[in-house]
Amino acid sequence: MKKQLLYYIGILYTGLATLSSCYEDKGNYEYHELEEVRIDTTDTGIQSEYAIMRGEALCITPNIYFDGKLVTDESIAPLDYMWTIYSATTGVGANQVIDTIGYHIALDTIITRKGGSYYVQLAVTNRNDGIRQFFRTLVTVSETFDGGWMVFYERADKPGYSDLALVYNEWVKSNSKTNRIYENLYSTYNGDFLPGTPIRCFDIAVSLTSGNNYIGLCTDQTLVGVSENGFERAVGFGDFFYQQPATEAPIWYGQHGSGVMSGQNSEVFINDGKIYTNTYAFSATEGRTTKFGMPKRSDDEVGELAAWNAEVAHTLNYGVVVYDQTNQCFRYAAYNSSKLERFAAQDDTKFGTDMINNTGMTMLMSDWGKGTSSSVSLLPHDYNIMKKGSKYYLVVTNFSSSTPADSTICVGRYDLTLKCKGINKSTTMAASHVGSFIYYGSGNKVYNYAYDSNKPAKAIWTAPENEEVTCVRMMKYYHGTVYGYGMVPSADNLVHIATWNEETQEGHLYQYKIDPASGDIKPNKCYDYTIPGKVKDMAWKFSLQ
Repeated sequence: MKKQLLYYIGILYTGLATLSSCYEDKGNYEYHELEEVRIDTTDTGIQSEYAIMRGEALCITPNIYFDGKLVTDESIAPLDYMWTIYSATTGVGANQVIDTIGYHIALDTIITRKGGSYYVQLAVTNRNDGIRQFFRTLVTVSETFDGGWMVFYERADKPGYSDLALVYNEWVKSNSKTNRIYENLYSTYNGDFLPGTPIRCFDIAVSLTSGNNYIGLCTDQTLVGVSENGFERAVGFGDFFYQQPATEAPIWYGQHGSGVMSGQNSEVFINDGKIYTNTYAFSATEGRTTKFGMPKRSDDEVGELAAWNAEVAHTLNYGVVVYDQTNQCFRYAAYNSSKLERFAAQDDTKFGTDMINNTGMTMLMSDWGKGTSSSVSLLPHDYNIMKKGSKYYLVVTNFSSSTPADSTICVGRYDLTLKCKGINKSTTMAASHVGSFIYYGSGNKVYNYAYDSNKPAKAIWTAPENEEVTCVRMMKYYHGTVYGYGMVPSADNLVHIATWNEETQEGHLYQYKIDPASGDIKPNKCYDYTIPGKVKDMAWKFSLQ
């Protein structure tokens, strides 16, 4: 028995020893320290919180260290990066959606979230062990856009669709301390694209209280109104009318009246060969409360209309003035009248023809400009570049203080054919309000023509290589009160020139101060912005600053 007991004890020890040796083998590992991932914001300029406008780019670039070394090449370190944005508030009405906005160390993206407080967070994941490190900052998004310079363009990346940019700088926004541009505002704020190529962007002051107005965006396919504060679509095509037209075929959207006589002002819309007006009375508390009625009618046949109306008429003698291209005549409807009429016969001794009822010309481009006054009560004239056969003319008309019975409504006709180089290829024009000159863009040049000097036009600006001038506008605004009391920054002494580079598919906006009397450019300073499309129109965004 004793021998058997010793035998069994020996077997037990042998088994324990065997198990012990197996356990030691399984535990025979090499131990390493974890690969350290560190997010460092020291001396990077990263703020603890940000305040930006909706549609503005948010740029954050932290330093990432892996195993103690700064990551300078994302492809080398086994790390994944993900930036997200989510609401910093909770409760009823809070947007709890988490959006991914970046996949690299550096964040550079347009923030499209609606106004509110958000957290922007970076998660860095080590692919070797799945461990994550986080960085988070608070971002407050604002939706209130103030005055600035609007740029309406056909998108380079989506031909046949339009979008809007807004420029802020000291020249176009009173008391501005920033220099920035917001691009693609329509698509950013509405989540879709605006169909059609640009015709007009226009901020009509239907109310003298900021926030109650909307900006009209007219393309060759539609007309919409967007909020002046956030560029969200507030008025669709059908919302402009009491009875919507069956066809959307716009050629013009504008304003009639100088804004100083409440009730005298109206929107003007030319669609599918028909003219619509909407008379409104601006107030301090209300925005747009009226709509387009039935189109104007006429006792005789109205032909093809020019993309134009007399915008700053300062009289109740007219409700709208348009130009009939087919019959080569101006036509008017009296204030609050639905009937289009012809003007009285004109004195033809000065020009050899009736320059209102039988011009014999096709209207090409137009703008309003210098008249009898540049004070609070705007009384400017209309300036039209017109063509007759192979000849080009500048026709100046007075619809600001005339009546339909007057016989001298045309106050000037200037032959541009020999004096204005490149006028046969011009694509855009702008008239001065305080000086006796016009600008026109032709090819890669902008020309200044002082029409009462009897001198040839002079080229005052040449675009950089491969760029063509597409739009020229002066800094002014139709509303007499807003304009006359100095609320339009840089009024009359700032010119905006837009170009297009077909090779690079890129637009540009150049801004120069000018001598308002002569129109000469002051080349010592220029603002230059890249535009993601071909610019067709530009205008000042109304502000009561």
